[in-house]
Amino acid sequence: MRDLRSALLTLLDPIERIAQTPQQIYNNLTTDFTSFDEIKQENERLKTELLLLKAKQQQLIKMEQEVSRLRALLGTTGRVNNATFQIATVNFFSSNPLSQFITINKGAMDDVKPQQTVIDALGIIGQVVNTTPHSSRVLLITDPAHQLPVRIQRTGQRGILSGSGHDNTQLNFIPKSSEILVGDLLETSGLGGIFPSGYPVAIVSKVISRASDPYYEIFATPLGQLNQARQVLILKQQRTPFAKINTDLDTELSPNSATDSTLDSINSGQIDSKPAGQN
Repeated sequence: MRDLRSALLTLLDPIERIAQTPQQIYNNLTTDFTSFDEIKQENERLKTELLLLKAKQQQLIKMEQEVSRLRALLGTTGRVNNATFQIATVNFFSSNPLSQFITINKGAMDDVKPQQTVIDALGIIGQVVNTTPHSSRVLLITDPAHQLPVRIQRTGQRGILSGSGHDNTQLNFIPKSSEILVGDLLETSGLGGIFPSGYPVAIVSKVISRASDPYYEIFATPLGQLNQARQVLILKQQRTPFAKINTDLDTELSPNSATDSTLDSINSGQIDSKPAGQN
């Protein structure tokens, strides 16, 4: 019987292996799909972290330059206003050269408001112009109707960056007495109070000087991936209220403590109102 049992087990072993094959295949597929989902989630998380880090790096460069400038002028370090970021996904991109905008999946229900700045990992993309409860339209800096106050980072010269369509921009109002070179970085100047100061915008790509024009004709290539960005950051500037400054004039005009106590005594009737010399 022992030999017979061994013979039967030997014959049944291939059948058992074949019967277990579907279960093994299912287990392998389940494990592979689980691993794939975990890798996908980890990849999305790392992309989000990278986007945030690159956005913060843009302000870090600006802060270093601002600190150096203020140390040279005042001997003190400056303070840059904080900002909060909100991640949004691009749902639609308009390729029309005369109307360039994107639609994102964050709206009024997500506390998105018009005139908020939108950036990606490389620089300024545009600003929010319209909102719905669950989406917003972002006007790109390349749109012909868009204008952005900027300055040349190397020299500090200010100008207005206008969209010219076809994924390009043009820098206006730079006189010929200014120093500007191809490759200069354009950053937001902060004028106008809409775009925060110090964010990279574009790189000067062409400088044309015409004899009849007192200004240069300057073209610049945006740094932001306007046509390729899948996720963007909505920037909400936190403006610090102005602190009240006390001056000597305020001190002279404000009554002192002794005058205040005298007026209080007169009003309460504690000081004798008879003329001097009378009891």
